Amino acid sequence: MSSRNWNQSTAALKNKLERAFAAGRPLWTRPWIGPSAWTSGEAVKQGDVRKNSATPTQWYVAAASGTCGATEPSHVNGAAVTDGAVLWTHLGGPAWDPADDVAKPTLTLTGATSTPAGMTALDVWANRSLFTFNGCAPAQHATNRANLQVFNINASSTQRGGYVSFWSDAPKIGFEVASGTAGICLFVDGRPVTSGPIYPSSASNYWVTVDWGVRKPRLWEIHYGKDNASLFQIALTSADQIWAAPNSGTLRAGFIGDSYVAGSSYGPFLLGNTLSEHFGRLIGIDDMWRMGIGGTGLINPGTGPFYTYRERVPQLLNLNPSAIFVYGSTNDLSYSQAAITAEALAFLDAIRAGSSAPIFWFGPAPIAGSYSSIQTVDTAVAAAVAARPGKNIIYKSMLTAVPPWLTGSHNNASYSWTSNISQFIGGDNVHPVDKGTMYLAGRMASAYANDMLPLVA
Repeated sequence: MSSRNWNQSTAALKNKLERAFAAGRPLWTRPWIGPSAWTSGEAVKQGDVRKNSATPTQWYVAAASGTCGATEPSHVNGAAVTDGAVLWTHLGGPAWDPADDVAKPTLTLTGATSTPAGMTALDVWANRSLFTFNGCAPAQHATNRANLQVFNINASSTQRGGYVSFWSDAPKIGFEVASGTAGICLFVDGRPVTSGPIYPSSASNYWVTVDWGVRKPRLWEIHYGKDNASLFQIALTSADQIWAAPNSGTLRAGFIGDSYVAGSSYGPFLLGNTLSEHFGRLIGIDDMWRMGIGGTGLINPGTGPFYTYRERVPQLLNLNPSAIFVYGSTNDLSYSQAAITAEALAFLDAIRAGSSAPIFWFGPAPIAGSYSSIQTVDTAVAAAVAARPGKNIIYKSMLTAVPPWLTGSHNNASYSWTSNISQFIGGDNVHPVDKGTMYLAGRMASAYANDMLPLVA
């Protein structure tokens, strides 16, 4: 990995982080092409977005593939609702015109496995210098494609993620979408082309084309689901130019965590909306490496067994990060406060043995398990951070926020405007759905800017 920021003072790095935050932007913005209406009997795939007929309209994300039932989803308070056949998570009402933008491109799902007529497929592996890889490193896949590698979750498995960006003046571009994945989401000039994924769970590697009808330089981004990120071929004509997008001011960060960072079977389903990636965009760090594993914590290795937080440190240090972020974890609830504090100290010392990057640690959210058990983890980690003063290790408890980050009953079946937990947490009463991921990322970004970054010295 390239060297980043270690020839400058902490003050200079802090200034870079502050300027990056000022340039942050949300992932979820108005799509060029709005979602279609929910329709009884329609086959949908996991991640598809549909709008209902309510006034104002509400948007929903399919939590599983299936055929729409007989009852249009209509909850505006609940995170999960069924139409009688498909389970949907509530995305909320859009803060923009839900219709297609008049300047939208023509999107063509070709249904073909061959390169679109009149275009030539680009070997993205041989031409990988034309792309910017955010939160990942490219590795060769077959002869002309690239896997987006993030880190090893144990000795035998590698996690993929991140996203790809580039500039092109092409009026029309074709994209090959890998079969059996969550598909892709294409962003152009900061906005998604579609509200949901393109070709999710497809049976073959299908091509899609996006045609603007006029040549001009545009910034393209390809976002993926929480797993299986792979850059497949891109089709252009001989008249088109393509070049790498600028990186985010040389800032790179690693985010260690559990399923809240990795994603879960309850979401997020909007591609690119994992907590770390959405948070990274909000604070202006595009090169955010998602090092999350479900079920793990400081001590808990999960069902893998997987690498614990400290066991991921060598890979984290190999990134030479400008900043380090940590979440949780409620997966350590069964361990004693003393054991958690001891392991938290060992984890922090392992980082400090190889990096002086500021560490921003967010405590576990008060959702899963008993509140008193979460307090044990929160107190244990806070004690470890307090034992290492003057080392730019900053802890933010989610239990002491005013007003609270999440309020109301832990019973997700209780839908009420007085309880935002029921809006943001999935049917397992533990994991955030897309709306909850957006909410948490926004609250974390505010806490980072207002309460944590000013303490870097």
